[in-house]
Amino acid sequence: MSSTMTEASVSPSQSSASGLSHFMDRRNFVRTSVLTGAGVYLATSKTATAQAISTDKVLKVALVGCGAQGERLLLSSKDIPGIQYVAAVDIWSFKRVQIARRIKYAYGSCNEYTDIEEMLAKEKDLDCVLIATPDFLHAPYTRLALQAGKMVYCEKMMTNTIDAARDMVKAQRETGGILQIGHQRHSNPRYHNVRDNILNGSKLLGRVTHLYGQWNRGVSASAPYEVPKTMDLDGATLAKHGYNNAEEFLNWRFYSKYGGGPISDLGAHQIDMFNWFFSEKGKPVVTPISVMATGGVDYYDGSVGPDGKKKAKFELPDNVMAMYEYASPEGTRRAYYQVLTTTGSQGYFEKLMGVEGTVLISESPTYNSIYKEPNATQKWDPLAETNPPVLNRSSASVYHKFWEKPKPWTRAKPWLDLKGKDARESKALEAWELGATSPQWPHGPHLANFFEAARKKDPTSLNCPVEDAFRSCVTVLKCYESIKSGQKYVFTPEDFTV
Repeated sequence: MSSTMTEASVSPSQSSASGLSHFMDRRNFVRTSVLTGAGVYLATSKTATAQAISTDKVLKVALVGCGAQGERLLLSSKDIPGIQYVAAVDIWSFKRVQIARRIKYAYGSCNEYTDIEEMLAKEKDLDCVLIATPDFLHAPYTRLALQAGKMVYCEKMMTNTIDAARDMVKAQRETGGILQIGHQRHSNPRYHNVRDNILNGSKLLGRVTHLYGQWNRGVSASAPYEVPKTMDLDGATLAKHGYNNAEEFLNWRFYSKYGGGPISDLGAHQIDMFNWFFSEKGKPVVTPISVMATGGVDYYDGSVGPDGKKKAKFELPDNVMAMYEYASPEGTRRAYYQVLTTTGSQGYFEKLMGVEGTVLISESPTYNSIYKEPNATQKWDPLAETNPPVLNRSSASVYHKFWEKPKPWTRAKPWLDLKGKDARESKALEAWELGATSPQWPHGPHLANFFEAARKKDPTSLNCPVEDAFRSCVTVLKCYESIKSGQKYVFTPEDFTV
């Protein structure tokens, strides 16, 4: 099996210095405690107070894939006590050396490898492997690590094909190992507040009939990377590891061989939430009954743009819109999702709409609202008095849409009054805010959950076990069958069975 590839490779001129400054600011890290395993102390920043672990074994960790996502996992776990990074794996020395330097600074040492098999063979005391490679390598690397007896945290999308995703489930079952997939919203306290306290606990929204999610990202965010002249990867090395050339290595997300397209890269986060929101804690995620999707290569077609520069060429649709249907005892729920790579308008968020209220949430704290319908039957004030509060009153105006110039959601009562307002429009909604706070590093709570499960060797305590991620993977990738056929795809139980 070949070595690892960078999850999100960039040219040397695009090195992420800002992340480095955060990681290097760990003056209070007690290196000797980590290296000896005795009395580990980590003075965290805003996310927690200093924690001590005096009896538990320090978990030794290897990072496989040293691109942007690998860096994010490293930064997000820097305040988790009781772990020690010992190895970095990547075939591109430019990215691997950067990550290794950070690990050496924080943990004292770091062994570098270009091949995951070599790393697994030589790191005898290794406990955990974090996989942040391009999607097509997730399944084979996960299997290798699990068969070597390691506990695995693998980034989402769990892979770019359903067959490979099934193999990841099989690998976990065959080995009985710990395998968490990086759908980090599963561990976000704000999302748990919505699902556990608002949806399933108090049922504050009443009957929820519709969901909406989007991730809009402007064209500048997906510009192709040029191959740097100093790149030290030759054709034979790239071919050994599954790449046709260096350009595809750097821009792997544009190719169906390596990734699943924007509906996978971005949509997987939020479509996964469609399933998760209506699942009860501790039970498998629910799945849709159908999907109707449309999309295409609408912008990144390789043509020359107005600026005279050649655009990237996507093999998979760069813009997708999909409508999912879910069965519930109260009737059909419909969930609409869009991913656009041609505009950043309104960013990314999820909305849950019920007959008594609406929740607007995002992993970014920009969206953190809940709106009460005038006909709501429940009292919301008691939920603001809990400790911690489930929700809080908001003094902010309520808006109907999130455009550059918002339109107030306040309506006049008379029929077509002198100001031109229409009484058929809904009455004003009462604005509240969600009570839970957002973690400093969105991946942090999810990684903490993984390491805790790894320490206990308890797969049942994972917030996103591989079976749940598999169901989300199928939910996302079946969009392509609907797009190709132009017809609604009706899911069967076999689709979600391994």
